[in-house]
Amino acid sequence: NAGYDNYNAPYNTYLVAEPAHKREDKKDKQDFSKIPGIPGHDYPIYHTVPETSFSCKHVPALPGMYANVETGCQAYHVCYDGREGEQGSKFLCTNGTLFSQKEFTCDWWYNVDCKEALGLYSLNLDPKKNPYFQKPKDGVKHELADADVEQYIKILI
Repeated sequence: NAGYDNYNAPYNTYLVAEPAHKREDKKDKQDFSKIPGIPGHDYPIYHTVPETSFSCKHVPALPGMYANVETGCQAYHVCYDGREGEQGSKFLCTNGTLFSQKEFTCDWWYNVDCKEALGLYSLNLDPKKNPYFQKPKDGVKHELADADVEQYIKILI
């Protein structure tokens, strides 16, 4: 016991009481009445990012943001340097919104065509569009020459 028989904790011990109210399932409480369309039909209603086969190993550019088409584009992944695993960091757009691969943001479901997402992954190759590349400040003229873009793409490949 190495002298721990008479050990007194420097803090009081507290009993944790059970909550007086029962926690309800989030799905039962969620109000979709303000979102146009039919939940689960017109747009997915995930509460957490589900397991899918998405992999950052199959995307055209790092860093980048990629819609997960297996979730109807409600989930998206940020692929960077591998420290978050093969799927990168996973995020979920709020119910009623989907990840727009064209705009790199969540937008209302009726503004996003998820079927286009895979074809738009290549937008991450363009430093002018990829949100992870610093953009010029207002008033500062900065032209990215085609040769610069080609050189950047060669580095990635």
